[in-house]
Amino acid sequence: MTQGYYAAISGMQTNQYGLDVISDNLTNVSTTAYKSSTAEFADLFSKAVSGNTPTYNDIGYGVKLQATSFNLTQGSMMSSDRFNDLALEGNGWFGVTSKGQTMFTRDGSFSFDTYQKTSGDVNSSINRLVTADGQFVLGTMLSNFTYSPTYDYGDLTTTGSTGAYVLNNPTTDAPLSAAGSQGTLEFPSRLAYPVQPTTKTTFVGNLGITDATRTISAQVISGNNDINQLKLTFTKSAVQPATGVAWDVVATVTSTDGKTVYDTQNGQAVFGASGSLDSFNIASVNNNGTPVAVDLGAEFSGVIAVDGVGISGSSTSDGISAGSLTKYGINADGVIIADFSNGRQSAIGRVAVYHFQNDQGLNREGGTYYTQTSDSGKPLFWTDTNGNAITGATVRSNSLESSNSDMSVGLTDMIVSQRAYQANSKIVTTVDEMIQKALQMHR
Repeated sequence: MTQGYYAAISGMQTNQYGLDVISDNLTNVSTTAYKSSTAEFADLFSKAVSGNTPTYNDIGYGVKLQATSFNLTQGSMMSSDRFNDLALEGNGWFGVTSKGQTMFTRDGSFSFDTYQKTSGDVNSSINRLVTADGQFVLGTMLSNFTYSPTYDYGDLTTTGSTGAYVLNNPTTDAPLSAAGSQGTLEFPSRLAYPVQPTTKTTFVGNLGITDATRTISAQVISGNNDINQLKLTFTKSAVQPATGVAWDVVATVTSTDGKTVYDTQNGQAVFGASGSLDSFNIASVNNNGTPVAVDLGAEFSGVIAVDGVGISGSSTSDGISAGSLTKYGINADGVIIADFSNGRQSAIGRVAVYHFQNDQGLNREGGTYYTQTSDSGKPLFWTDTNGNAITGATVRSNSLESSNSDMSVGLTDMIVSQRAYQANSKIVTTVDEMIQKALQMHR
């Protein structure tokens, strides 16, 4: 009869544990990216009734809390006005580190701390992506920018001081390195897109064949990041070929205001009877130290001289003006993108998204943090068919994942646990009454 005591006591204790799990879920209903837990119960043990019977004849001796499993369903997305607030849509975990310990979380409410990589040089500062409690977010940084203490960032901004990080290989791709070699994510405060001076200008248009002066102009970028003007002046040659037409050409490079002349080249363009270009003898001009190839095309692909067709002229030049950092962004693959004042972009790194063979095997550390165990396996990256590491989830910038704890479910479970606790306490009083009744039988 006393075994009823122990079964009821185990039921009261286990349902208390269950109520603890439920209450924890309810208290974290507003915690960012919180993953609720479910208490799993199991029979404590059983004992067979004496004798052989063809049917089940065990008597249970109570209940125990066997495990608490994570509910890994996706929480809803909440909008944020900060690009560094991140949410994962799909499977995966952010990695964070502090004092040599790596942990994993779905909470992407990240911020920045500032650090000067060169002591005493304020322009060498970087902003590291960190959690609310100061742990560093893990990822891959590209090596496509370096710090130059002499770079004149004042040419690009109004600060007028030297020193900035300068891109040396603008790119749109940021491959992840090995899962075990991720480091802190660093956002340079001053990042410059370097000037790429004009090396070629292509001209197109129709000069016609009548006696008149024609000009076609183009903007060209110098190595000093100045936007200069390259102008071709066409004047019909005094001596003409037997067939076709010839034009004397003066190629001039000046400053935009025309006050400074960097180079002047003289040559001739000869067109055949059909109007296609036969020859042009100005190969390049000097744009304040940078040679610029002058391309009039070939045959009918560039500049022509055809009668009866409207006179026209246009040009295109390569080269990119230097630009200063305007903002950062993080795309759906976790790639960190820098935007510049010249309209260009470049990747500088990528946020790591980890995966596990068994997410349920992770050890909960509190604060929405988890650590790996032998049950979860080591953190890894998913790969595509070519073996390249992929994110395996969509990274939502300007978003946070809400808690997946359902208040209505929690309140219902709380009532069930409360009733189960009361029922087990009733068993204790009932068994006590039975024992008292048995003790009174000898009187």
